[in-house]
Formats: sequence, C-alpha cells, structure tokens
Amino acid sequence: MRILISNDGMHAHFFERMAWANAFKASGIECVVYNCKTLRAFDVFDKFQPDIFIGQLYNLDRATIKCISERPHLKVALRAGEYRNEKMPPEILQTTDADLKNLNELIENHGLPSFIYTHYFQQDIEDTHHLFKDKFGIKLTGVPMSGDILAYGNAEFKDYLQCDIGFVGGYWPYKGRIIDQYLTRILNDYRFHVKIFGNQLWPHVNQYCGVLNDEDVKNLFVSAKICPNLSEPHSHTYGIDVNERAFKVLAAGGFCIMDNVKRAKEIFKDGVVFVDSDVGFEEAVEYFIMESNAEQRMEIARKGHEIVMKEHTNFHRASTILENFGEHSHADNILKGLQ
Repeated sequence: MRILISNDGMHAHFFERMAWANAFKASGIECVVYNCKTLRAFDVFDKFQPDIFIGQLYNLDRATIKCISERPHLKVALRAGEYRNEKMPPEILQTTDADLKNLNELIENHGLPSFIYTHYFQQDIEDTHHLFKDKFGIKLTGVPMSGDILAYGNAEFKDYLQCDIGFVGGYWPYKGRIIDQYLTRILNDYRFHVKIFGNQLWPHVNQYCGVLNDEDVKNLFVSAKICPNLSEPHSHTYGIDVNERAFKVLAAGGFCIMDNVKRAKEIFKDGVVFVDSDVGFEEAVEYFIMESNAEQRMEIARKGHEIVMKEHTNFHRASTILENFGEHSHADNILKGLQ
C-alpha cells in the first residue's frame, strides 16, 4: 500500500500529518508527504503512484483533480473547513463556493471521496460539517490531534531548558486574545521563570528565546515545571477544537495547565489541570511551581501521559484513517505498533 499526503506549510496540521506519516512508515506502509504549494501534482502522483490520497478540499486544484481522476482505484480523503447552516466567525476555516465547485468536479470525474475529515472529534464534526453528508452523502470522520510518540517519546530533562513555565508556539492577534489574558499578563512577575519559543517573534515579550530545534521541543516539555496549553477564542465559545499542544506535552511526559474547553476536559480528565480564568491560571502556576507540590505535579503528568498513550497517539489516528478507508487489516496492524 502507498499513501500520499498533501501538506501546505508550517502549522499544527503540518506536524499532525507528519505524525500520521511516521505511524504509517513504522507499520511498514509506504508514505510520502509533499508540499502542494511548491511541487506539481503531476510530478508527485506519477512518481509515487499512490493507492490512497489524503489531501485538503481547500487545496484541491484542477491538476490534482485530474491526477485523481486518472486513477479510478485511488481512495481519497479530504480535510475541509466547516460546512453547516450557521454562520461562523471568519477566523474559523469554512468551506467556500470555490471548494464546492472543485468537490463537484471531483465527484463528477472520480466519484465521492471516501470521507471528509477534520481535527474535531466525531460528535463535533457531525455538527460542524453536516452539509457534506446532507447534500452529497459523504461520510464524515473526526481525526483529532494526537501525540506523536515517535517524535515526542524518550524526552530528557535538560538544564538549559529548565524553567517554571515553558511554551512553544506562534503568536498572532486572534490567538493572542487568550494568550494575553492568561500568559502575557504574568510575564513580568519576578516570581516566574518563563521561556517562550516559536517560529514567530513574540511582540514586546522579553522571555522570547527564538526557535527551538525539533529534538529539544520534547525536552522542554519535561524540563519546564509547567507547559501551558491555551486555546483559541472559538474553542471557548463552542467547547470544541482541541488543539495539538496538550497531546504533545502529555506524550512527552510533561505537566500541563490548560484553559477550560469542554471537549478537552472530557478527554484529558485529571491528566491536566484546568482553569476557568486568568486569576485561576496564575494561582495554579503559583501552586504547582512550588517544590512541595512536585510529587502532585508529576502524578498528574503521569495520568495525562497514560491517557494519551491509551487513546490519542499518532498510531491511533493512523489506524482510524485506514479503518475509514476500509483497510481493516492494515488498521489493526498499526495498533500493534503500540504493543
């Protein structure tokens, strides 16, 4: 079996797709991830000759549609923006008229994709993308974020990464609404030793330490006493859209304090400390950086790690993808990699 995955730049979904590829390859499946913004579809498809294509509806173009249409055997899954009756905030990825035009052309020339997916849990995508099912009869599949145990396993404590609060991530105004409310406001508090890393410069933040190499990201997660996970505003409004960071922190064995998002609380239970406000966040930080509470901190981190390992690794997500393609034996084989 050969799986081709389309990717499109450095963001959370880039790393998530790479995590699936890691799991596929570890299970003996040939897998190639390519940048659809810089490589021609014809070159990639003709060279690799995939059996399965995992792409994005919003990146679908005439060349990719033609490559798919020339291969009647090809199984296809597409990530898509939300598609429902209600009008969503502009910051949420939504399906456009152009997307639907390309989808119709794909259906006309190749047939329905095997499924439409996004990073929501199944009960949420059934609501946020229901018009794909209602209008086209396309199956919906939730493929949430996960912890890549190949990239974030075997983390090590490093003195040069030691701190009270360690955070890896970008900053932009929309995301900054929650970051500023919880994290930025305490950065000038002399009680807290903070290190922030990311591919984007954080404005007016003295604790920004630049880009952290991939190998050391996991080491930061176990070298910092606390690794916050802060969501985007719509996650608070709708209670869904659990982001990638908590899965990564817990996969590495780190301790996480997180803003209270309904779906996240259902998933991580007592493996994460949840807070409801900026004051609650500051109080939790004050409490858990104390050495007298180190044992409690480590026990919570242990529980969180167990939760991710049991249900939310990249191997689980890769298995879900293959199961929804009807590749049941391959799906079962992937999970054996966790044993």
